[in-house]
Amino acid sequence: GFDASGWQPAEVIGGHPTPVFKKLQGQEAGLTYTTVRPEKVTRLESGALVADFGKVIPAVPVVRFRDGEEGRHVPMEAGFVLNDDGSVSRSSRDNQNTDLSYGYTQHDGDQTFRPFTYEGFRYFEIPAGVGVEPGGISAIVQHTDVDLSRTAKLRTSDTGVDAAYDLMRRSALYGSQTQFLDTPTREKGQFLGDAVDVSTATMAAYGERRLTRQAIGEFIASQVRYWPDGRLNSVYPNGDGARDIPDYTQMFPRWVWDYYEQSGDAATLAEAYPVISNVAGYVRRHIATDTGLVTNLTGGSGQYLHGIIDWPAGMRYGHDMDTAARTVINVLGVDVFNASALTAEALGKQDEAAAFRREAQALTSAINAKLRRPSDGVYIDGLKADGSQSTHASQIANAYALSYGVAPSQDRDRVLDYVASLGMRMGPFTVHRLMQALGERPDDFVTRLTDKEGHGWGNILARGGTFTWESWNAPEMGESHSHPWGATSLLNLHQTLLGVTVTSPAGATVRVRPPASGVDRASGTIP
Repeated sequence: GFDASGWQPAEVIGGHPTPVFKKLQGQEAGLTYTTVRPEKVTRLESGALVADFGKVIPAVPVVRFRDGEEGRHVPMEAGFVLNDDGSVSRSSRDNQNTDLSYGYTQHDGDQTFRPFTYEGFRYFEIPAGVGVEPGGISAIVQHTDVDLSRTAKLRTSDTGVDAAYDLMRRSALYGSQTQFLDTPTREKGQFLGDAVDVSTATMAAYGERRLTRQAIGEFIASQVRYWPDGRLNSVYPNGDGARDIPDYTQMFPRWVWDYYEQSGDAATLAEAYPVISNVAGYVRRHIATDTGLVTNLTGGSGQYLHGIIDWPAGMRYGHDMDTAARTVINVLGVDVFNASALTAEALGKQDEAAAFRREAQALTSAINAKLRRPSDGVYIDGLKADGSQSTHASQIANAYALSYGVAPSQDRDRVLDYVASLGMRMGPFTVHRLMQALGERPDDFVTRLTDKEGHGWGNILARGGTFTWESWNAPEMGESHSHPWGATSLLNLHQTLLGVTVTSPAGATVRVRPPASGVDRASGTIP
């Protein structure tokens, strides 16, 4: 009955791209929806119902009211944590400062409440006396559309390893929607660093390709739109305008190469190459002539100025941020040149590949000459503005040197000894680089993976976590209980405990080298 006579008719302007819409990115990935029921529904003394879905899920809650009353308002609450009386916590500290409340105004009779958008939650509370029974509560879980019949599997002789693997695999899937998420709790933007982490896990665990290809295209567009100097947006597409984090930009070339190794998609590799070359130029322009090191890499602000290094700030474990030539940024610079060389070579650009390799080697030499302690070869956090060495030697600086192949072969054992001696002193955002380094020592690898007392996945599980967290102590810090970037080490389990590594594009060749220790037995399937 609506009068649309005043509306203008739609105007057909042709297929994309057109002169009007030249920079649209098509939505390549779809969504899978699954209706789930609570594992348990508890009736509180107040008469309220609390549904427990057993784990944190990205979902739309659905409630059937069989006996609605015209004009009656029903407040409902989702959350991650229960209060002592069994009700859902409304504390902003428990919900990442997010309002997870819902409201519905009934009409008379039988009706169903289904809100428009999804959130991350485990528990859902409905007040008493509103015409709902336990059987009327459900949720529609959603995640990116992958072929679940190709899901990776891993089972070992260590139940702690298996539980950590399952936690990562589920978290990676639930953090992938129509784009890669920061968290389904509230911040659903596609951050570049998060996207690299989650994409790495979904490609390994589910053979996912489309969402990664789409995300790469979107970040390519961010450089074209905002960054003639070679940077990329730290989150895109969104409404922030030009916003960057330097080390997120540095992660892009390797991500594209990893995608190419998994997929064999040479067209996307060729599309990304000019952007990758621009990233290499951005790094190159910040190499100081006197030290040969990347110094004060332009970009970021506040806690991200010249690089985020690790996150949250409390998870930097004393990393010396008062450095001009940071070891982590320099190691990532080496990786930018190495990944650029691989890309150039794959595209038949041999001269450019050789030039990138020379730059990688020169920067590696400068790191090893200036960013290590003379006494034992351990990597310090960087050089101060006056050229003096930082006195702090973080785990992340040393794990990166190992993971990215910067540490000389004759010194790797000493650096590994130092890294292993520190336990867990890296956050979930970067920990996969620690685990990659520890892959050379499977016993230490399993210890870090399963430790229930110290920071790590074992502790998350021991404390009832069902989704990887934003930080290892997220409940105390008021951070996200649903942060998929802790899932990236799933790939490390494939490479270390199954011993399987893809060694050429599209998985045309793989290396299978099971470990001699770590677990007594392991079996698995990798897409």
